[in-house]
Amino acid sequence: MTSDADRLRIAIALTALEFKPANQTCASYVLHLRSIFQPSTPLAPATDGSWRTHALALEEDLAKLKKKYEAEQIKTLVGVAAPVSDGAPSGSQSVKRKTKKKPNDKRTDAVDLEAILEDINGRPEFACVPMSDSLFSSFSAFQQLTSTLWSSDDAVTAAQRSLLLSTTTRTLNAAASVLHPILNSTEIPASSHASTLQTLAVLVNHLVTSSLPFLLRKRKRGTNQPATVFSLLKKLLDVMLSSTLNPLVESFFPLSRHYLTLLFPPTPSKTMLPVDLRPAVLQFFQSTFSPLVSASSAYEANLRATVALTVLRQLENLFPPRQADNTRLPWTHDNRVNGLVRKDVFWYLCTVLHIVFTLSKGRLTSESALGAVSERQIVDAFTRIVNRCKRRTTGPCNDENPNSDSDAGAIQLATPDLDVIDQVCYEMLLGVMERYWRWSGEVQHNLVL
Repeated sequence: MTSDADRLRIAIALTALEFKPANQTCASYVLHLRSIFQPSTPLAPATDGSWRTHALALEEDLAKLKKKYEAEQIKTLVGVAAPVSDGAPSGSQSVKRKTKKKPNDKRTDAVDLEAILEDINGRPEFACVPMSDSLFSSFSAFQQLTSTLWSSDDAVTAAQRSLLLSTTTRTLNAAASVLHPILNSTEIPASSHASTLQTLAVLVNHLVTSSLPFLLRKRKRGTNQPATVFSLLKKLLDVMLSSTLNPLVESFFPLSRHYLTLLFPPTPSKTMLPVDLRPAVLQFFQSTFSPLVSASSAYEANLRATVALTVLRQLENLFPPRQADNTRLPWTHDNRVNGLVRKDVFWYLCTVLHIVFTLSKGRLTSESALGAVSERQIVDAFTRIVNRCKRRTTGPCNDENPNSDSDAGAIQLATPDLDVIDQVCYEMLLGVMERYWRWSGEVQHNLVL
């Protein structure tokens, strides 16, 4: 995505090219400009004199001002809606409000979430996380805004949608600041980490299910709302991928390696069994991803393809380098643990792919939902993984003349490579491929076989 700074650089370059002499090459013209306009490096108004530090400080100040400004906007919306809810409504208003039960349900969920967040606020591992306090303030602002929008009878404006998107992304980033240290921790996991993951899963699910109905509302005819709504959804999905979905998918391998290394040490010990965070991570992913694809829309297929390619990339990274002489790896303790890690991660990633390629309600397939490029990338990734799961050997095909030099005297036999994958994992992979073909509505035999 092009930023304002990039646009400014492009504008300066185009302006300079406009005044380039016709008989001068671009390279010499650039050298001429560099000789005339010497680069100046004044000290930045920062403690270390670095412009990077100064720019980061300005960005931080801008984020604080934006947060304060949006808080004032939310306060204004709540103040405008308060007299309507406190006063006695008219007959027509009473009829409308009787049919609106979602705001009350959403508010009940909000109270429960606030109680859960307050419960984990006193945990030491949560209090030491940077920016953890911003999660509570961001969630409070999000609740005020969504409660006001749910209780209002007026149509949601474009400005309110932008405000909702900004508040949602800020809360997601605050939740990510708590999530990432847990996923990337090298310490022994505790049971409180699993409960914190479950709490964050409920929180993120609430953020998605509360904000999507407003962002997906159909526009009126003759307006330019679709482009605006699509842009808002794209920004929300980008934040969801970078802050939540991708980190969850990429955490299965380090979590599995950490857990199994503690579970099977080189020398037996009587220490307590470690806590397995992977089930909580899988549930976190499912509760976050399912609402995003619950309604069929233009972005659904692209989101599924993006997540699927991330998972397939993780699957490819599981395979060790192929042995040049096709010999088995030595049966050491580390190799056995690595094999268990690879098998566990393979199962979790295949389960994630099953979730990604779940058919939406109300339709059997998603014909033509994927673009040709995304579909080709997914099929190619499946093909590479299937080929990597097989050990390539050569041998005689004619028992009577095993030393024949003819091309027909040797064929390639595909046998399972037990250093890479076992038969159970291989069948799981085939099941995922069948799941994808059913979802896409098109089985491409010529690309896989």
